[in-house]
Amino acid sequence: MKFSSILPPTIFLLGLPAVYFLILYLFRSYYRLKKRRSPFTQNFLRSPGHSLSIKLSSLNEELSFNLVLLIAMPLYFFGGFLSHVYFTQREIKPENIALWIIFGSVLTIFFLYKTLKLLKKRRNLRLGYEGEIAVGQELNQLMLDGNHVYHDFPADKFNIDHIVVGRSGIFAVETKARSKPTSKNRNEDAMVEYNGKMLMFPNGDDYKIIEQAERQSSWLSKWISSAIGEQVAARAIVALPGWFVKRTSADGISVVNPKQFPSLFKHIKPRTLSDDMISRIVHQLEQKCRDVVPGSKAHAGEQPSA
Repeated sequence: MKFSSILPPTIFLLGLPAVYFLILYLFRSYYRLKKRRSPFTQNFLRSPGHSLSIKLSSLNEELSFNLVLLIAMPLYFFGGFLSHVYFTQREIKPENIALWIIFGSVLTIFFLYKTLKLLKKRRNLRLGYEGEIAVGQELNQLMLDGNHVYHDFPADKFNIDHIVVGRSGIFAVETKARSKPTSKNRNEDAMVEYNGKMLMFPNGDDYKIIEQAERQSSWLSKWISSAIGEQVAARAIVALPGWFVKRTSADGISVVNPKQFPSLFKHIKPRTLSDDMISRIVHQLEQKCRDVVPGSKAHAGEQPSA
């Protein structure tokens, strides 16, 4: 096969996408270069699920790109094949047709597999994101009682989902969003037992979330103590949105449905903090959580697409 015979389809297959990407790049560059000043003079505080929303936004972009390729790939190769036939004006051998079909099919299957994996990953991320929204909205109600609430606190290579600071003490709240099984007994499907060490869901046990919450509260205690120069201790709470918690032991940290927050914070044994101490702690938390630049991709990610 001569080079001149494959040149037209090669130009079609490689040149057209290059033109599309160039147009998109120039379009984005144009808006970046436009000299406009934001009216906001201060960064925003992080919202519930801030980190997950950024991941969802990036994942949606990748998923959209793969869906476009998945839909366009068969048409793309068919167009290249017709271009090859038209420009070469030669009889196409069966083995050449088979080669086009195999090559196009392999790429289509690859993008289909990748798209399905991305859809599964997005479903899991969205469940976690919606869980943090549900917990965050319930915690925000505590501000009416004078508490300070912060979300998605950036720590050392991990994030603390929520932090509550008030006269009763400091609390690191970890969210666990988990889907429920479906059976005839809806009450049992929504029940989780907690023995002080492990969560026993209808479809499996989970002890890691308890250990994770305890590690994070320990880290927060050390960080705040170092930041303000005075020893304080944060307590861990695990929030399970949508689940009824049946506690079988008085041991262990608090594990609750977010709807129980008002009762929990009303009756929990206080570790009283003075107004001055609260102000110092809040100042440190504010510095870490107020890092969302207005107009940035991070802020745009607060509302991931469906």
